[in-house]
Amino acid sequence: GWRLDNRINIAIAMNYAEDRLDRRARADDAGAIVAQEITTDLEKAHHVIRTRCIDTSTEAVSADDVDSILQLINAHELAGRTLRDCGQIRQSVFHFGMAWKICHWLGKQHQNNDKCNKSENENEWRAVGDYAQIAEIAGFPEIGILALLYYRCRGSLDPCIAADEECKQRSKGCGCGCGMALCGASPCFIAFPSESKLIEKILDAFKELERTASESAFESCISAHDILGQLALISRSKSPIGIHVQEMHDFLTNRMTIAQPILQFWDNQIESSMYQKLPTVNILLLLKLLFSSPFGGSVLRLSCMSIPYLSALLPPNSIEGKRMAKEYKSHNAYFVFIRALVLGERMKKHRVGKVIHHTPVWDTVFRQIVGEKERSVSHYFKGVIRDCGSNESLCILPRSVLPHPPIYVVGDSHVLSLAWQTLCINDNKSDKQTLRTATPFPATGVKAYHLRSTTKFFTHYNFHALLRRLPSHGQTRTIILSAGEIDCREGIGGTLLKGYYRSCNEAVEDTVLKYLGAASEIALEYNLQILIMPVAPHAYRSVKNGKSVGRAKRRETMYLWNKVLRSELQDSKWANVFLLDYEESLQYPDETSPTGFALNPCFNADYTHTNNAIVPLVAEAIQNSGCDFDFL
Repeated sequence: GWRLDNRINIAIAMNYAEDRLDRRARADDAGAIVAQEITTDLEKAHHVIRTRCIDTSTEAVSADDVDSILQLINAHELAGRTLRDCGQIRQSVFHFGMAWKICHWLGKQHQNNDKCNKSENENEWRAVGDYAQIAEIAGFPEIGILALLYYRCRGSLDPCIAADEECKQRSKGCGCGCGMALCGASPCFIAFPSESKLIEKILDAFKELERTASESAFESCISAHDILGQLALISRSKSPIGIHVQEMHDFLTNRMTIAQPILQFWDNQIESSMYQKLPTVNILLLLKLLFSSPFGGSVLRLSCMSIPYLSALLPPNSIEGKRMAKEYKSHNAYFVFIRALVLGERMKKHRVGKVIHHTPVWDTVFRQIVGEKERSVSHYFKGVIRDCGSNESLCILPRSVLPHPPIYVVGDSHVLSLAWQTLCINDNKSDKQTLRTATPFPATGVKAYHLRSTTKFFTHYNFHALLRRLPSHGQTRTIILSAGEIDCREGIGGTLLKGYYRSCNEAVEDTVLKYLGAASEIALEYNLQILIMPVAPHAYRSVKNGKSVGRAKRRETMYLWNKVLRSELQDSKWANVFLLDYEESLQYPDETSPTGFALNPCFNADYTHTNNAIVPLVAEAIQNSGCDFDFL
């Protein structure tokens, strides 16, 4: 057996950038090392889970009890990470949920027991962040949203779980071998109470945010241009950051209604008996889940509402801003990208409409008339909690709160470039114009290579979990798919695939062919037509930062990737798969680039992603793609 002190310490929270790396790709060619590593880790976790238990009836926790409980937390986290890495997400989310529940219980014991030190009590914020991320990977970002808000509101958790005979029968064969009855029984294990007055209050606050939105006068709303002006004014002040945040709050509340305190997740200045501070990394995670989840309405509104506050709270040159950029690169990158999409850049008003420009999502959300048709997400969220608890349905997405029917944009983070924008698509064969709202549903970190049916990794599971939740029965016949940029940036011709190919050209062509083959299979499986986004070129960056060689190679790889895509999809070779061929319209002459071009600055969001100025190009590309307009 394993010795009691033979534990794995979990020091930091899950990180999108690091955790995306398939550990199988870091092993030998045969994969034997990693297979053994996964088996060993899982056996170790199972041993601890089976031999450790929590006595919730005890009034005191000894030092030995604390050590044993910490080992149990670590074992659940180790099981969660190991199962995640081999694509067993239903089981992984259960173990991350159990780690959070036990961390919470230990924290409660700390309040009355000096033997529990402060660092042990602080484990809970990491645990809830991990659980929220794995819930997103399971295809349920709304569960991650509610978990983080519930934690902020000091919600209580019970470390014990009771399973009736029906649950035990239903879960047979679903577990990972840990012996726990509910492991793998649900598509997304709910760690917080499914029936809770606190959850009701959170959902009621979302409903109230929807109500106030419908009553807000268009003329009274602040524009993104106004907020950028206020941020510029604040940046010139030498006052403490707390004062900057208060100044932004005063500026906003004079012109609009802010969400109730129970939803103000960005407010970490004051800690009270009702609310506790969210660590910055969890704030950025919650922002990402709110903005990128496919619900719109009050969920989208809350994410946009947080951006002015977070921009004042986390300027890039601040100590905390620099820490986030260093320690949590992907979380911080999402913040930078979403901020650019929501607020855009300051532009003189007389130039708007006369030059290529980005439309700030803030103006799309807050400066449009909200009709009577807006539906509450609170009722739907209750249904998801109920269905995940009983596993009685597939938890299909509701009709989104959108001005037009949705066209779902699925794939890597580049799907957010189109998020919440209206695509005006003209039919070349008639005078018909189709209006669709681009609705994001990202599979964070997915590579084109991960779409192969043989892949057993969390990005593959995540992608298919999203597709299974799309409205069915003919309501979803077309999706826009984005993948390939991560392959070009870190997976093709680099160390992860070293020795597999004789040249980068061969690697790119082989990867694109596997990607298109997988896309065609997916189109057949889900009865869809798939519109493929090209890989956008990166924007110009100075050669002074020492990364110019790697950046030049990536540009060559991206150019080749799009060339192969264009060649393969020009004659409808792949069934129900079509190319959105607008990449050449994004190019801007650049003599320093080996391809002779970089991304046109007008389309630049954050030097990696495009902004939504590409929307007209995408709409025109759909028009010319050869896809079936009856399926749009």
